[in-house]
Amino acid sequence: MTRVLLAPDKFKGTLTAAQVADHLARGISSVRSDVDIVVVPVSDGGDGLLDAAIAAGFESVSLRASGPTGDPVDTSYVRRGSEAVIEMAEICGLVLLPDHTPAPMTATSRGIGEAIAAALDAGCTKIMLGIGGSASTDGGVGMLRALGVRVTDDQDTELDEGGGPLGRVASIDLAGLHPGLEAAQITVACDVDNPLTGPSGAAAVYGPQKGATPDQVAELDAALGRFADVLAAANSQESADEGDQPRDQSGAGAAGGVGFGAIAVLGAVLRPGAEVVQELTGLEAAMVGADLVITGEGSLDEQTLHGKAPAGVAAAAGRAGISVVAVAGQCVLDAATLADAGISAAYALVDVATYPAESFDNPGPLLEQLGARIAREHLDGASAGTQQETNRADLALRASRAIIDGAETSATILVTDGRITAIEAYDATVDAVETVELADDEVLIPGLVDTHVHVNEPGRTEWEGFATATRAAATGGVTTIIDMPLNSVPPTTTLAGLAAKQAVAHDQIRVDVGFWGGSVPDNLDDLAGLHEAGVFGFKCFLIHSGVDEFKHLEPEEFATAMDEVARLGAMMIVHAENAEQIDEARAVGAAYAGFLASRPSEAEQSAIAQVIAQAERTGARTHLLHLSSADAIDALASTRADGVDLSVETCPHYLTLDADQIPDGATEFKCCPPIRDAGNQDRLWSALADGVIDMVVSDHSPSTVELKRAPGGPDGGDFALAWGGIASLQVSLPAVWTSARARGHSLAQVVHWMAQAPADRVGLTHKGRIAVGADADLVVLAPDEEFDVDVSQLAHKNQISAYEGRRLCGAVRRTWLRGQPVTPDGAPTGQFLKRGQQR
Repeated sequence: MTRVLLAPDKFKGTLTAAQVADHLARGISSVRSDVDIVVVPVSDGGDGLLDAAIAAGFESVSLRASGPTGDPVDTSYVRRGSEAVIEMAEICGLVLLPDHTPAPMTATSRGIGEAIAAALDAGCTKIMLGIGGSASTDGGVGMLRALGVRVTDDQDTELDEGGGPLGRVASIDLAGLHPGLEAAQITVACDVDNPLTGPSGAAAVYGPQKGATPDQVAELDAALGRFADVLAAANSQESADEGDQPRDQSGAGAAGGVGFGAIAVLGAVLRPGAEVVQELTGLEAAMVGADLVITGEGSLDEQTLHGKAPAGVAAAAGRAGISVVAVAGQCVLDAATLADAGISAAYALVDVATYPAESFDNPGPLLEQLGARIAREHLDGASAGTQQETNRADLALRASRAIIDGAETSATILVTDGRITAIEAYDATVDAVETVELADDEVLIPGLVDTHVHVNEPGRTEWEGFATATRAAATGGVTTIIDMPLNSVPPTTTLAGLAAKQAVAHDQIRVDVGFWGGSVPDNLDDLAGLHEAGVFGFKCFLIHSGVDEFKHLEPEEFATAMDEVARLGAMMIVHAENAEQIDEARAVGAAYAGFLASRPSEAEQSAIAQVIAQAERTGARTHLLHLSSADAIDALASTRADGVDLSVETCPHYLTLDADQIPDGATEFKCCPPIRDAGNQDRLWSALADGVIDMVVSDHSPSTVELKRAPGGPDGGDFALAWGGIASLQVSLPAVWTSARARGHSLAQVVHWMAQAPADRVGLTHKGRIAVGADADLVVLAPDEEFDVDVSQLAHKNQISAYEGRRLCGAVRRTWLRGQPVTPDGAPTGQFLKRGQQR
């Protein structure tokens, strides 16, 4: 009989590990009723530890203890014979703060000490502490006081609770320690290596997460240092600068310094949490005879690789020679990284959710879907009836013309569970729930990937928003967008800014959406956190951005930011115009010639030279935004020939509009850098064909009609006052195709420039192509159908466009996102994307 071991961690905030396993088991059993399923929930030693222990045979013991603010809470620990397991998060963790209000200076670890005392009083001699999710930064002093330690000031007065008062500690008396500690063996499950104090200490690294301001971080760090000095004296240890002191040991800074208190006073041993839990639950013994191991957690990301439970499970399974697959709410690790960790495949809830928040709102049924899929794809011997059903596709698209592998061909595309599962001959006999046959005048192309879109929400939603922008995208054949970090308020320059944007977007998006971070003068320390959160890179300006809240980088700031981007392995994307040259050339008025003169080609060239120099110096992955000036092409070609990792984009308006056609006062044509002359345009097309320019993306940058047509007198708008940006998301494909075909370029080339090339540059190799395993993001295009652009029919929010009245060819007739049709009135089904994410 086939045997499957389910060893997941919790999906934090939604399901316990046991619940995750239960839903997976249901899904597996729906396909394979003959499978022997063994469940061993796991944990990394943080929250979820008690659930794993209970599944291993421990029993819950009720307890009333001090919560994080000192108020009593009803909680528990678990016990099996003389063994006890105590979880800090369940007693005095962040989740128990009243009204979730941080208390960085006064939060206490006393409750965990009370739980240790209760376990000792009950006769336990082997105690394991899980110390993740703490609310306090008190060095474990609250825990120690609950176990009989006196901590006083210079007046012999007991200090108040929390880390703040430790700045006044003068004496520590260990004489009253609980007598049960002498015979007790205490193990701390700990997966961090921070010392107690200093720049990588408890206060500096974790204090801000617990609500500490920079001044409070400094105060807490000093207080913890004083506490350590006084405790060393109480223990008759050497001074802090002599020898390897507990304060300097790896893990001393864990849980706000509880690790330090446990090491220095309780004689605890710190061990990796996942390793301890594996022993506790008998994981390796449960693997005996298993044919497949399924693990997982809420997010498979870079942290997973550093001591989290799924990595530990995969390592144990690898030693036993058993294949491992993982499930998660989301996965941002690529296949190669997963394979290096011993995980052969990963399945994410976001990939099967019908709307973005479903993976949080209703994860159980989604897990059951994934369990069924894993059974089909990884377990042999399914019944004939089940196998026949498995082989039936959800959707078949039969096209006499399709763009596949860079060429036009005929094919039948099969789609199951949102992915392309097969590419068959046009006349192949296939079995599908639904079959769509394209008309003779239609071509099946992959959904476009637009990596340069300004959505502007929140903060400037009157300019644009996720609902209107993604509706316009889908209507125009764009199924993936990457949102720019500026023009929203707050901008995406901090984790809070990213969270605010995702919160407002999550139930509105009709296409898949990723996010760029921003690099501004005061957020260098924020880049690592944003990178970890999955932004696709960082945008910066070398000139005023147009909005005051997103400041540009001066040359030395740009160099420093490039150093950090290189260190992170991230990508810097750059708006390259030279501020000094533009300030010198500044002009005002309604004449387009005056505006063009105010943004000279030389300003673009000199800024691009700066970008090239920093890309060469740092080796950072770099991308040049919206190339307008063809005068920079030779320098870019030479740089790329030298192997510098620098990619280049241009935009539809530079390829289809020219300066000689722009009337004075027609500020709907204003963009920065500007639309230049026809000769310049010809050279851009040549560079695109030669591969010096990699891709074409929209730079969709809308605003209100009033801002775009800033009055300038009888001749129309004033180019100095009007907003600079072209709203083109919905018409980018037909605009580029109209000009491309006139110049002899093929539709396959256009698809490469607007779909696969941008997808590949940002690492979305399952997007922008018709290929087995790719997302079924597909578009039906009628390439010969002509239409006149009517701004009243465009889906973006404000009815103004530089393309108004232009006759274009190439009408988008249908769009599918992961195999589901996208319609103007349908429910939003887009998902958030993160860097490195693969299906």
